Amino acid sequence: MTRVSASAYPELRRFFSGYLHEDFLVDAGTPDAALRVFWADAGANERRRFQREAKLFLAATATLDRDALSDLIHQLGCRWVPPTRETLIGLLTDATNLPTTPRR
Repeated sequence: MTRVSASAYPELRRFFSGYLHEDFLVDAGTPDAALRVFWADAGANERRRFQREAKLFLAATATLDRDALSDLIHQLGCRWVPPTRETLIGLLTDATNLPTTPRR
């Protein structure tokens, strides 16, 4: 089994702990809305780092089951419990496709 370290993903930790915390449903309403708030708050370099880490995270966790993946995102500060593995993968995949700079 591949060992994935939460410390390898500081930008994901920033997102999970700061935007998918205990009160994110009150603050944002949905995980997707929390991602959009993070995106609006983050600078272009932070967005690029987040996208890079999200891609690495998705590749590194591809063989983890839902419980192991949930444990890992919990270590990253996430308090949201995705209903399925695919839900989390979808959120991170969506993030990798967001523009890193504002559209003009």
